[in-house]
Amino acid sequence: MERITNDWWPKFSQDEYQRRYDTLRKAMAEKGLDCLAIYGAPLFFGTDPGAPNLAYLAAYAPAVHGYVIFPREGEPTLAIYVAGHAANAREITVIADVRAGADLPGIIRDRVRELGCEHGRIGIVGNFAWANTSVPLEHYQSLTASLSGAKFEIVTAWYEELRLAKSAEEIQFMEAGAAICDRAFAAFRQMAAPGVTNVALHNEALRVVHAQGGRISFGHVGSTSMREPNMTYPSFYPTNRVLQRGDALMTELTGGYGGYFGKLYTTSFIGPPTPEYKVMFELAAESYHQLMAAIKPGLCGKDLAPALAGKAAAAGYKPLSFISGWSTVNSRPVLFSRRVEAADWEFELKPGYCLNVAGWVVDQNERMGVWIGDTVTVTDSGVRSFHRSPVDRLADNILAD
Repeated sequence: MERITNDWWPKFSQDEYQRRYDTLRKAMAEKGLDCLAIYGAPLFFGTDPGAPNLAYLAAYAPAVHGYVIFPREGEPTLAIYVAGHAANAREITVIADVRAGADLPGIIRDRVRELGCEHGRIGIVGNFAWANTSVPLEHYQSLTASLSGAKFEIVTAWYEELRLAKSAEEIQFMEAGAAICDRAFAAFRQMAAPGVTNVALHNEALRVVHAQGGRISFGHVGSTSMREPNMTYPSFYPTNRVLQRGDALMTELTGGYGGYFGKLYTTSFIGPPTPEYKVMFELAAESYHQLMAAIKPGLCGKDLAPALAGKAAAAGYKPLSFISGWSTVNSRPVLFSRRVEAADWEFELKPGYCLNVAGWVVDQNERMGVWIGDTVTVTDSGVRSFHRSPVDRLADNILAD
């Protein structure tokens, strides 16, 4: 069947998909796995369908949920829940064998038996390791009961680490996603003024992203009075709060292309910032630049702890800066300056990894905060941002002055 283009999953070359399949099969052989059941379901609040682990192999994500059955030997199968979506899935996915029906465990069971893997080792890959989302309990119970001769193992983290280092084609997709995100932020900044609501700003960014064939995984927008602040983190669901002169405005804005996202952590001001916000902006920007300079391939998370801490504490503020892979839909690593979060201190950074890097500073009472950051890739010698937005320059983030 002819594969038809779409705005959700622009296609990679056949060589790229073959590279993924070959890499995965080699790793399966080393781990002793005969077959994988890779789960996918909608993820986050946005217009991108999510299901990153499934879509990586299928170039498609199912409504409700579904699986890729991926054998070490043999052809993969895409199993989707909604039978009425099968024809559309066959138009889009790079997998030739598409099966549909409400009994997803039954489809997996039958395919595993066809492959001769009913007495082998089967790896279960969940939806997304960072969010601790695996497969439905009912599916797991049904599979283990109907394939009682097989040995099952949850291998989500192992699978995701195989796709952390991006190929040259994937880096091109990251570049395209970041450019879309940059243009959306430019429209956002142009619109931000007294009388405009947070929701309107979010919708404008969404409009610009979609007009370019992109999608968002989410788009946080929040605002607060700088004189009576009550925000250290932007709203996941933007509200109809009306901007006023003297407001601080924070975003966590994504824009993606084919599931590869750029992301901007921004703090802007409607009119000149107060002295305290100005100090916090400068500290957050300095922390961001310190992190960008510190990241090198071969370093582990613990090596970056001093740069994560920055100078905020010495200035009387709390440092919350971080390096994270999850919101580029990768998972590992999670590195926070405040160790109350799970931290990958032994995790080694390698060329091709894509990360979010953010300087984040809040006051001692956690009433006000500033963050500055974007999406980067680790290179052979350091780190490179995908973005061109001026998130780290105070003069460019004073709006409606």
